[in-house]
Amino acid sequence: MNLYYFSGTGNSIAIVRELQKHLKDAELSPIVRHLGDDEVRDDSKVIGLVAPTYYMDIPDIVRNFTKKLSIKKNAFVFAVIHYGVTPGRAFHSLNELLLEKGAKLNAGFGITLPDNSIALKTPIRKQPEMHALMSKTLEDISSMVLKKRSIPLPGSSSQLLGVNGKIGSFVLRKIFGTERKRTTSDCTHCGICERVCPMNNITVYDDDVSFGDNCADCFACIHWCPEKAIRYGILKVNSKSHYTNPAVCAADMMAQK
Repeated sequence: MNLYYFSGTGNSIAIVRELQKHLKDAELSPIVRHLGDDEVRDDSKVIGLVAPTYYMDIPDIVRNFTKKLSIKKNAFVFAVIHYGVTPGRAFHSLNELLLEKGAKLNAGFGITLPDNSIALKTPIRKQPEMHALMSKTLEDISSMVLKKRSIPLPGSSSQLLGVNGKIGSFVLRKIFGTERKRTTSDCTHCGICERVCPMNNITVYDDDVSFGDNCADCFACIHWCPEKAIRYGILKVNSKSHYTNPAVCAADMMAQK
């Protein structure tokens, strides 16, 4: 069994670690390690996908990976998607991609966890309860996976959600300015942002930080910066909007690559 995952601020890493406690034969495989692969062939009987929702859908990096994934048509495929409010059409987008390969998403499991989007921050007072509930939820999910139990996909297949997601993406990038990244005078050029970036989109020099055009919108750089010295347009992390999963550290993020 292989568990493929993508994480920006640690939630997916915390999930796959917890799943591995119950799914003893599970191998963890970061999606970012397959960015350069033309095809990812997996003959496993059970395959899991773990990811967040971005703009009420799956992240582009997960979409592109799934397109490259070559699996057996009778494989049992499940997904654990985490989100702040709603899964949107994430599960259905994954299923559509798998159906094109003659396979399908047999089970979809949603988990509500703190949102890292800054603009739609999860109140700090609610976060401990979300983390505590995650462990119990994943124990139940593992039991269903071991039984290969098919579960109806949460969320919606409506294409309208996809349109709404694109609008949300446009608002964050163009109005809030997430595509306009820069560092403040608090930057110490420590290089953590460069090393946690899954897309290798950041280069840190002695006196400058360069952000490229290949951003995954994961918000890893802004949240893992120890000095909170990165700004996305008008968005800046503060003590109330900062979020990284408490069970995960920056070194774990770097180890994905």
